[in-house]
Amino acid sequence: MPIPFWRRLFWSGLHIPLLAVALLAGNAALLQLSLSKPLVVLEASGAWIVYLLDRSLAVGPEDYLNRPGRVSWWRAHRTLQRGGLALGALLAGWATLHLRPVTLVAGAGLGLVGMLYVLPGVRLKQWGLLKPLLIAGAWSLGTTLLPVLEAGRTPGADLWLLTAYRLLWLLPNPLLADWPDRVGDLASGVRTPAVRWSYGTLRRVALGLLLGALAVGLIFMAHLKRPEAAVDLLGVLLVGMVLGVARHGITDGHLALLDLLVAWPAVTTLVQS
Repeated sequence: MPIPFWRRLFWSGLHIPLLAVALLAGNAALLQLSLSKPLVVLEASGAWIVYLLDRSLAVGPEDYLNRPGRVSWWRAHRTLQRGGLALGALLAGWATLHLRPVTLVAGAGLGLVGMLYVLPGVRLKQWGLLKPLLIAGAWSLGTTLLPVLEAGRTPGADLWLLTAYRLLWLLPNPLLADWPDRVGDLASGVRTPAVRWSYGTLRRVALGLLLGALAVGLIFMAHLKRPEAAVDLLGVLLVGMVLGVARHGITDGHLALLDLLVAWPAVTTLVQS
């Protein structure tokens, strides 16, 4: 059976740099920061490098049970993987020559934290919410703290409110992503929240996180007093709509939609401009 194009696209990770740039641009717009081109390059290439390393280094026994097609596809496309890593490394290297030292130090720290997930033999899936928190936390801080540091601004209440808002908004994605993989995870001895909880519990936790994001987002909007924050909040409602449709189980199609909604802050940027 032929592999659908959208599935091959998501397996390749080509959308990952675009999502990183959209999130970074939206956060910069909300914080009224000019977007640094080297930082855009670093964020996009760094996110893609971590994704590609995850597909090559962090393949566990559960992946052969849960995603045999994806594992086989990646093994057949080693050239794409090596080429992506080489290109990402070159772009990241160029970006580091044009960024402030404080941005590089903070970025390196976040990069090391993100790399914990892809290290061979490191089973963060075993530690409950640690894996989803690590993923959502790296994306949140990487796209909020770094542009502030690069602009030479002192982190303030607006930054921390935005970071908390982004964390709560993004966290349902990696939390729900383990649901389709629960059978292979359980057979391999990996006990993610998706294995330990029923789907109803997992979905309620995700909805609770979205309610938290909405509450923090409203506080952030009141603090900011700017209309584009209200546009950004629509992203929370859109994620909630996906969960409303996925009442009885989350599918790969639902997860693809949730991934694409990470790019919603690009709309915030367009409104701000």
